[in-house]
Amino acid sequence: MKTRKVLLGLASSFFLVANLNAADLCVNESGSGGCYPTITAAINAASDGDRILIQPKSGGASYAENLTITKSIQLLSNVEGTMWVMTGNISITPAISRKISILHMKNTTGYISASANSPVGARCEINIMNCELLNGYIDLNKDYLSSNVASNILSDGYVAIRYGNIIGNSINATAVGSTYNAGTYYKSLIYVYSDVVPTNDTLNIVGNKMSATGYYYANFIYWASGSQFFNISNNYGFQNYNSNYQHSGISINGAKNSAIASNKVINNTMYSTTTYSSTFYPVEILVNSVPNCSIDVLNNLLLTSGGTHQAIRNYYGSAVISCSYNFINNSSTLYNIVDDGTNTFSSNTTVNTTTGKPNVGSDAINGGYPDFTYYDIDLTINDAGCYGGSFTLDNFYPINGSARVYFVNAPRTILQSGTLKIRANSFDR
Repeated sequence: MKTRKVLLGLASSFFLVANLNAADLCVNESGSGGCYPTITAAINAASDGDRILIQPKSGGASYAENLTITKSIQLLSNVEGTMWVMTGNISITPAISRKISILHMKNTTGYISASANSPVGARCEINIMNCELLNGYIDLNKDYLSSNVASNILSDGYVAIRYGNIIGNSINATAVGSTYNAGTYYKSLIYVYSDVVPTNDTLNIVGNKMSATGYYYANFIYWASGSQFFNISNNYGFQNYNSNYQHSGISINGAKNSAIASNKVINNTMYSTTTYSSTFYPVEILVNSVPNCSIDVLNNLLLTSGGTHQAIRNYYGSAVISCSYNFINNSSTLYNIVDDGTNTFSSNTTVNTTTGKPNVGSDAINGGYPDFTYYDIDLTINDAGCYGGSFTLDNFYPINGSARVYFVNAPRTILQSGTLKIRANSFDR
């Protein structure tokens, strides 16, 4: 028997790395034991690199204060597995190479935002992880930021960035209205806009669960960036409201003008139960006059009910789109896209509306791209939709409040003599 050795190169990215010169400051409601009585007082006393350990108040009561962060600091709970609770807004002032991390926070009413673009230079890094916002949003839509938003719960809000990753979040929206963010007409749960600095990096929007009710016009994911490539995969979007307006699941309104890599819309489940006179486009591509870009639209599960729908819509007809192994119900069609014969237009698939998981007997199970590079983690053929492939939603849920590796990026194939390079992103105290 011949033995083969595999060289494993492991690159692990831990956002919260201790600074040997940093100090730990503590906060508790009484200000006893050398602690500060308010978070604001601790922030004022902190130096760059310090951690602020916040003792949760008795009975889950809130620290009621608005915070302004102008230093490289970490805010986190002093009790493992228990969130610290606040009521108020958090405003972050970016600066070159500034690093700010907010962990294990529950905010009853308030938002997190960046106050301005960061100055030209090394990006300001902002990490929002394992937090819960009951009535607020995360808006980091500024230049020169590197924003990592992972494993958060937003009960009624949105996430907006220009550069970084949005991974494994539960985002819901329930209010009625036709305007939401940055003066735009679109009401979306995830926004990505162009950054002033173009790169050849790929931004990941992976493993997010989204639901919306009561909006006149809504997108789950609104990509409007031409500065980076995108990987939009294994997201679940569910909307169950009636309206006479147009809605989209994944709306692509821009793309990087470069042919060195392709953009991905893979293994997403977009589901609408709209039955009124509205139109729902599960995947809408509005890219125009971008000659050097391509978009792979593969293994998606696109479900609609009532009305007339175009499941995958290439509005201008100018985007180069590879469209394969998508499962579509309700006899929805492709628009300005050539069917390669692998797409299913009358799928029998039904899903659990809460989880997005296909029910037993669904033809999307083991129905995706049969190449082994897209196999599920149990080494069966890809399940079309958000539970298929290596980024299955099972990797990200439930959001349990503990330390975790929340994203692993590895090549789909490797030569026998090659080196397997894996990058893992995690957070911890």
